[in-house]
Amino acid sequence: MSEKSVREPTANDIPKEKITRKKKNTAQRRWRILAKALIGSRRSMDTEDENEVSVRRFTSFQLFRVNRVDPAMDQDAGVWSEYSAVAENKLFTLQIHRLKRNFTANELIGFNNTGNICVWPSEECLAYYLLKNRHLCRDRRVLELGGGMSCLAGMIAAKYCDPRQVTLTDGNVTSANNVQRIVARNGMSDLVECGVVQWGRAARAIRMARASRAFAPNEQRVKNWTGGGGKDLAKFADRLYDVILCADCLFFDEARSDLVETMYGWLANDGLALVMAPGRGSTFEKFAEAAVKRGFVARQIDRYDGKIWSRHLELLEHSQEYCPDLHYPILLELTKQKKTLLG
Repeated sequence: MSEKSVREPTANDIPKEKITRKKKNTAQRRWRILAKALIGSRRSMDTEDENEVSVRRFTSFQLFRVNRVDPAMDQDAGVWSEYSAVAENKLFTLQIHRLKRNFTANELIGFNNTGNICVWPSEECLAYYLLKNRHLCRDRRVLELGGGMSCLAGMIAAKYCDPRQVTLTDGNVTSANNVQRIVARNGMSDLVECGVVQWGRAARAIRMARASRAFAPNEQRVKNWTGGGGKDLAKFADRLYDVILCADCLFFDEARSDLVETMYGWLANDGLALVMAPGRGSTFEKFAEAAVKRGFVARQIDRYDGKIWSRHLELLEHSQEYCPDLHYPILLELTKQKKTLLG
């Protein structure tokens, strides 16, 4: 990578055996959450379990305040909540629909359902970062990949960052349908498109499009993508994006190369991809290395926001459950520079 910032010494001053123990405990709690969702438990999920696993921002990082909307509604249909944050002395609000907890078996074992369980800290960090850096999306085409049930970062970009157009995607149909509801509720259907995009299919389509251009060099994009990409993939295939957002999507080793290829294929020259995720052992590092190998210029930023960093240090000092390797999101900036021919 071209540049890497240095963490404060206190951020890494944790014994390896403590980190290993926290990873094991966290994994066990996450499986308990999935098991409760699968069996359709009618009682509410144990709050302690949920908070310990996800370290959700509204209870831990405290960047967003979350208030229930329409509390009388049946929780089996999901819960509407208002996410609000103050940045630069301004109040920002957004209504988010959080899905029901008692998923069916088919819903749970579908394509990567982790985005349907809760809003993960990385998504909230990225959303808050965009509020503080709204110029990054101004008058630009924005795409979110793997946004889960809320696409919180992409929704913030759509509502407050003055983009030209926004596309919100997830590989899970349940998530994508829920995001469509959120877009309509917030009155942004004219600006925002939603759809199902799975990176394996997208990567194959991008490679096929590149091969087609080798035979038809005057065609900048191939509009009729084949190979089982799906109707949403075909709909998004003929465009490039100036900004790509991606939060907490690096933990599947088998999907790494497809995600990198999808980002590279859909990012415009001189475009910017903002990837936010915790280290999780070597997964973050391996993704950054794969991105550089593909042609991206990468910059890792650990201390990207003063408020988030202060809360991080506070948790290190006072929380027994907080593990930076699992919970503190790192920001990776990827830029795609226009290639020029020498001579």
